[in-house]
Amino acid sequence: MTEFVTVSPFLIALLVGLVLGVTAMLRGIDRHLQRKGRVALLNAPTIAAFATVAGAVGYPLARYSPLGLAMVSTIAAASGLAGAMGMFGLLAGWIVPSAARDIEDVRFALQGHFGRVTEEIDPTGSGQISYEQGGTRHALPACGLDGQRIESGVDVVIERIEDGVAHVAPWSTIAKELELPA
Repeated sequence: MTEFVTVSPFLIALLVGLVLGVTAMLRGIDRHLQRKGRVALLNAPTIAAFATVAGAVGYPLARYSPLGLAMVSTIAAASGLAGAMGMFGLLAGWIVPSAARDIEDVRFALQGHFGRVTEEIDPTGSGQISYEQGGTRHALPACGLDGQRIESGVDVVIERIEDGVAHVAPWSTIAKELELPA
């Protein structure tokens, strides 16, 4: 039982660090970019790195070495701190600056956005859709992706906007491709 009590905090730290790391990856670095590229010293990726490295180093030391708990904890904490500093260095020196330099392609800013055909789209590409963004309704000239006719009132998905014209596909077509109910 004593071994379990000695080992379990490191195992818990390892698991928490891994979960927090995956969460940080899924959320991305958008919040850092909103702060104009500044990276906070304490953030999800650095805390995840600390916990993961401390747990990964502390667990085998506590389980298989003759070192006492105080020494194992010190070594694990120092290792975790080194891991957190490495993560902070990656974030501040490479990840955030490279993401800040990315140029968003405005043609795809509304990709996947829903709209509705307000004027029938004919095969020649003339028609109109309306969509809502930020609580405001907008209207754009539209054409079908494959030059198909799309009736007025049909729900569509915007693929891209080029030269002020929305290129759209009916939601029913997209739902079929994704095997979702239309």
